[in-house]
Amino acid sequence: MGTGKTLLGQMLAQRWGWRFVDTDALVEQKVGCSVAQIFQRFGEEYFRQQETEVLRSLENLHRLVIATGGGVPTRTENVRSLRRHAVIVLLTAQPEVILQRVQPIYTRPKLASAPDPLAEIRRLMSERETAYACADIRVDTSTLSPEEAVERIEELVRGWKPTNPT
Repeated sequence: MGTGKTLLGQMLAQRWGWRFVDTDALVEQKVGCSVAQIFQRFGEEYFRQQETEVLRSLENLHRLVIATGGGVPTRTENVRSLRRHAVIVLLTAQPEVILQRVQPIYTRPKLASAPDPLAEIRRLMSERETAYACADIRVDTSTLSPEEAVERIEELVRGWKPTNPT
């Protein structure tokens, strides 16, 4: 959240002539309400299941740039699904930068109810660090302009070699 997944994904897709998809938007279409409403009405586990189903539906499509929510890699089946057809790029940023970028926080279910949103961002980052280790490429966007971040991602993707081709 707040690392540039949507903007940078759209920019990369446009540069490459590929289609951009955002898994949160696909879940919202599928369920018929916003992510915040899904969390409120049905809970996080329901949302995560919908996310997994959306990822599976993308497995046989090609030439996609996929932006996923930060919780996607916390499920092994999601990582397996992405690994079948994608280079996994993790975008990160400093917690203070993320907090600044995600305003207003009421649109962010994980932060809206937190008494200390910055502490919650730090907690989430720490909690998910092991899951995020699955990334093939890691880019910190804290101090990069969108153009610089896209160039860095392209450079790293060009030089990427799969370590496990399965």
